[in-house]
Amino acid sequence: MSLLEQLKNNKGTVSSSLGKSLAEQVLKGDVNIIKEAIQLVLYDDKNVRAGAAKIVEQVAVKNPELVAPNLKELLPSLNSPEPQTRWMIINTFGLSAKLNPVVAVKAFDKAKQFVEQNSGACLWDRTICYLGYLGALSSKQALAVFPVLEQAFKSIPGQTKTILEAFARMAEVMDRTMKQKTLKFANEGLKSGKASIKGCAQKLVKKLK
Repeated sequence: MSLLEQLKNNKGTVSSSLGKSLAEQVLKGDVNIIKEAIQLVLYDDKNVRAGAAKIVEQVAVKNPELVAPNLKELLPSLNSPEPQTRWMIINTFGLSAKLNPVVAVKAFDKAKQFVEQNSGACLWDRTICYLGYLGALSSKQALAVFPVLEQAFKSIPGQTKTILEAFARMAEVMDRTMKQKTLKFANEGLKSGKASIKGCAQKLVKKLK
């Protein structure tokens, strides 16, 4: 059965499981799967697109070198109507940013839109992850990313943990002003009743020193 046929017949959690399984095959050496998946991320069936995006994302998590050269081909999929495809591809851009910064930065405007819109928890989460990876590339990128994360901290309180993690990735390239502002956010996190947020805030404070 071809990859297209497999993805057409799978939905929901089954599709997610299939995507992970196929990604493992790629990581074991079957690179033809990832080549086809990259093409299918733009297919005219949402189940196929999302299934292909799952393969791409899972490969990027463990071996972004297999995906990074193809970011330009994946860029149009950030306009997919279903959020699943968008959040997996924006995450792929973040995971691959260090390896292909020239193309990774081209997703920045779309990421800003995702943060500003009522995108939902998963798309917000992966977008913020992308912004953290992008901002960590250089002080110039940090300057561009910081205001977006700063606004997100105020407007999307449910993403506080992910935002603090993004700031932590960028800490080494932040200038003095950004570090001072970030320390205030970290101190707010220290007051949280959630242990996970408090833990991220503690790690961030250490990185800022």
